[in-house]
Order: sequence, then structure tokens, then C-alpha cells
Amino acid sequence: MVPVPTDAGLPEAYPKHLESSFEVKDGRTVWVRAILPSDAADLADAIEHADRETLLHRFFTAAPHLTDRQIHYLAEVDYRRRLALIARDADGEGVAVVRYECHPETNTAEVAVAVAPEWRRLGIATELLRRLEDPARENGFEVLDAVYLPDNHAVARVFERLGYSSPCIEDGLASVSKALV
Repeated sequence: MVPVPTDAGLPEAYPKHLESSFEVKDGRTVWVRAILPSDAADLADAIEHADRETLLHRFFTAAPHLTDRQIHYLAEVDYRRRLALIARDADGEGVAVVRYECHPETNTAEVAVAVAPEWRRLGIATELLRRLEDPARENGFEVLDAVYLPDNHAVARVFERLGYSSPCIEDGLASVSKALV
């Protein structure tokens, strides 16, 4: 199993109960845990080396210019109103990240997922998004929503499988939602 910092090195609100593993469709295992501030460098590296399609589908631009502050924002969550889970392979390499971010002053959170190209079509996005639902519900969210590019048929199928609404396309973006209650 991929090592996780000792309890002494974890933020106070870190949800240790979310640490687990699962087998993907080709038989490999991925390990999942909540993101830590110490993951910022790995996250920056993943974004820097991501393929054009991944960047376009995640950030709606093929060349995002994220500052160190923005990278730290993505890695430093409160585990309640903002939560991210990372998936790593047996060698500890990052293969996917999924997150929710609350809409201010609401009981709705927006979800997003990115999976490394060589790990796609193995059920990782579906499983990670499913794993966000219980923590979101436990933290008071009643609705999850997502926005994606309409040509991202793979993520559209994931949301459909998970019971999200039919997509509404407006201003060049597709949006879906799912009630958690």
C-alpha cells in the first residue's frame, strides 16, 4: 500500500476513514486518500506534464497558467466545504484526482475529476466520484453539480451512470446535477 504520513503529520480535520483501495477493470489496484498540503508539488508536476486533452477538459484551456498560490489552494482543503481525493498506483504515482468545492452560501458543491490518460476507461472516475458522495452528504450538501465541455463524452457517460441529470448546454458548457437526499 502507498504510505500515508503518520497521524502526527496530518491536518486536524483529515478524514482518515476515506483511505482505501480498489481494483480497476484491468486488475491493477489504486489507493485513494484525501489530498494533503504536501501534495502540492505533485499536483503542480501533474498539471505541468498533463496532455493537452486532460488540461482542456479539466481547466477549459489547453495551457492553464496556475500560480503557486492557485496550486496550494487546490492542495489545501478543509475536508468539509472543499474536499479532494487523490488516487495513486502501486508505485505511488498519481493517477487521478477528484474534488468538490462548495458554492458559497449554499448546500450545493461542484465536482470535478481528472484521470491520467493511461488510466482512463478503467472505472476510476466513476469510483472516485461515487466516493465523494458520502462525505458531501455528511458535510451537509444536498446537491452535486458539474460543468464540462460538451465534447467530453467520456465524462458525460460517467455522470449518466452515476444518476446525474441530463446535460443542459449553455454558453458552450454542459452542466449536470445530482440530488444527494
